[in-house]
Amino acid sequence: MTETTQELLARLAGFTPGPWGAALEKGCHGIVASFLGEEFNMVALIGNDTDTPDREPMRFANAALIAAAPDLHRIATDQAAEIARLRGALQLGVKLVEQDDLENAAGWDCFYSFAYAALQVQP
Repeated sequence: MTETTQELLARLAGFTPGPWGAALEKGCHGIVASFLGEEFNMVALIGNDTDTPDREPMRFANAALIAAAPDLHRIATDQAAEIARLRGALQLGVKLVEQDDLENAAGWDCFYSFAYAALQVQP
């Protein structure tokens, strides 16, 4: 079974708040959350088990991706809310169509107003 967005976000609740930063050193990359005011509050450590310098760029990218987790969580949360808002507006439009409330100009004006409002860029 695939997790819904809401289930995933609920499962992720309580993580160490950001910002996180990637401490990149050859052979060992740490993900640090410094919000606690501590010199180092290690969240994750990415290390090498073999001497493979050709893989360093990939490890650096992995560390940067992990360090972006709090920002990505915020973006996913915001997008889930936006999708829910737009879904609500579409459901209202479908309801108007199903009730044949669009047979007159007033029905179309109502539908247009809801659709237009739903598509406005939110602050």
